[in-house]
Amino acid sequence: MPQEVVIKDGRTVRLRPAVEEDAAQLVQAIDGVAREGLYFLRSHFDVDVEKERVSIAEAREKGNLMLVALLDGKLVGWVTLFRGRAEFLHHTTELGMGVIRGFRGVGIGPALMDYALTWAAQQGFEKVNLGVRAGNERARALYRKFGFVEEGYRVREIKDLEGSYDDTVEMAYFVPQASPPGAKG
Repeated sequence: MPQEVVIKDGRTVRLRPAVEEDAAQLVQAIDGVAREGLYFLRSHFDVDVEKERVSIAEAREKGNLMLVALLDGKLVGWVTLFRGRAEFLHHTTELGMGVIRGFRGVGIGPALMDYALTWAAQQGFEKVNLGVRAGNERARALYRKFGFVEEGYRVREIKDLEGSYDDTVEMAYFVPQASPPGAKG
């Protein structure tokens, strides 16, 4: 369900599940963050827009969350929660998120996170997993603020185009089953 959030600078961001018409902006946003070379496991995101449309539709059909943050109609952030596919992982979901350059630090990330964790609780998930680059301290701090704990490191897991290494930190949020909608846990 759509939600409006006032961010730190007084502007209103609209959060809503992604629809197929968001595909072009979503590809552009993910590609922009990927090209910064600091946050993801790739240096670009050159997915065909039509393929992304199909991915959005399939995510919805499979009961996954693809949420976008819109500011004056422009897609400025997103969060995804994908259900564990293996039989013994159905109680878990994997989180991915991003906020485009120029819109970080104003409250969009926390708004996306709050929505996603509330949604996970409403869907009956027990655990939300994510992997984050060790050098991305800003994201790690956000995740800790929302109750994620570090479960382990994958040492030298990432090697960028310049040959520099970074570790991946595996983090998890254990969903309180008694949380009412809107609770952070």
